[in-house]
Amino acid sequence: MADFVLTARTGFAGSAIPGRYGRVIGGERPVVLTERSNLTISQISAYRDKMGDVASAVLAASGLELPQRPGRVVANGVALIGMARGQWLAVAEGDEGRTLLARLNEAVSGLASIVDQSDAKAIVRLAGPRARDILAKGCALDLDERAFKPQDAATTQIALIPCQLWQLDEAPTYDLAVPLSYARSFWSWLTASAAEYGDEVRPPLSSC
Repeated sequence: MADFVLTARTGFAGSAIPGRYGRVIGGERPVVLTERSNLTISQISAYRDKMGDVASAVLAASGLELPQRPGRVVANGVALIGMARGQWLAVAEGDEGRTLLARLNEAVSGLASIVDQSDAKAIVRLAGPRARDILAKGCALDLDERAFKPQDAATTQIALIPCQLWQLDEAPTYDLAVPLSYARSFWSWLTASAAEYGDEVRPPLSSC
């Protein structure tokens, strides 16, 4: 009997192939797409009436102040993204980030439920001056720079696919997290929407 070796694959594997696609306008592409890989992801949900205790435990363990609204804070390889009242997504990269996330999970044990989402989420980074135009094709949120700023976050639907997104900078750059089972469908929509402007797909990125 032949031996079979199972190899872990990311959500966008086979789809996010590095290269330049879509419309050609000069030498630079106004949109860059980068899959985020090798991440450890947890969802932290505070138990009833424990939000304050969770925030205190996280502050003591990491020095990070948990966002009390949809937003993002980051330090030492861990990003904490507030998604709803009492709910946060923790995204860690590298050994330092994973060590800190393990410490955070231990700190909030008994105060919150912790669900590993590492194999349930696919995250892609969308950057460039046309990023808002692309998202506007499938997202009802007002992402105008006056309404949605760096470190803001939201839970919404994009092209009818559940999505958690957060803005990193004024470029603008966004991280978009979707359920793993929707990753290929989401990538298909994203690249079709970007083709009008031209896009560059870069190799996977593991930084926060």
